[in-house]
Amino acid sequence: MFLKYLKSKEFINYFPDWITVAGLLVIFFLIVEQAEPFQREFKVSDVSLQHPFAKKERVTDNMLYVISTLLPLSVIACLVKAQKKISKDHKFHYMMISMLGLMVSVSATGVFSDILKVWIARPRPDFLERCGAPSTVSADRYVTAKICTAPMGRMYLLDGMKSTPSAHASLSFAGLFYLSLWLFVHYEADLSVQSWKHILFFSPNLLAMYVGLSRTQDYRHHFFDIAFGTVIGISAASLSALKYFRDLRAREDVLPIKV
Repeated sequence: MFLKYLKSKEFINYFPDWITVAGLLVIFFLIVEQAEPFQREFKVSDVSLQHPFAKKERVTDNMLYVISTLLPLSVIACLVKAQKKISKDHKFHYMMISMLGLMVSVSATGVFSDILKVWIARPRPDFLERCGAPSTVSADRYVTAKICTAPMGRMYLLDGMKSTPSAHASLSFAGLFYLSLWLFVHYEADLSVQSWKHILFFSPNLLAMYVGLSRTQDYRHHFFDIAFGTVIGISAASLSALKYFRDLRAREDVLPIKV
């Protein structure tokens, strides 16, 4: 089925989109994730940067990738596979376009968030512990990371200057808000249906909210970082849904599906 689909006109029409996703993922993991941030000045007396460094995070990077990407992909795949209304010939294409929209949303969000992190270069709430500034440094004078002893290593020091926006928040909403929109479109969910359906379709966003807020509990981000990241993720998911859901709804025999 997969090899047959790769040769189909339906796949060829979206091949540039898949190449774009692959390119964005390469840029994200190999370039912007490794980029060094701007050296923004700070004061060692800044109480907002004096929080402890959490050695154990509530949501690690690997957990984030599962929550923001693998989980929505799995839900979409299972629901499409279980759907009897869609013909076998169209079901695989329907699933691939749904997944493509998700991957565009997540990959674009990751690149955009990391670029902003490097440009904005706001210190994290636990930055001063990462910095390890000597006691001889004046508390009221603006300094740069050049004065830091970096007791945890240079990697942690540089990462400590990438607070805004929160990629945990942006990626979570890029994937899970997209999933919510997909559920609303995949199933008929107008105002006349039972409220439990709306709650169910909205529930992925609660997980995204938890991921974002967990970063303030770990003192990895300021609240503004979470809010900024949320806006980025929701915007990316909405734009991706606007593009790809239109293609899905073009076939009246497919959508919406009543539940």
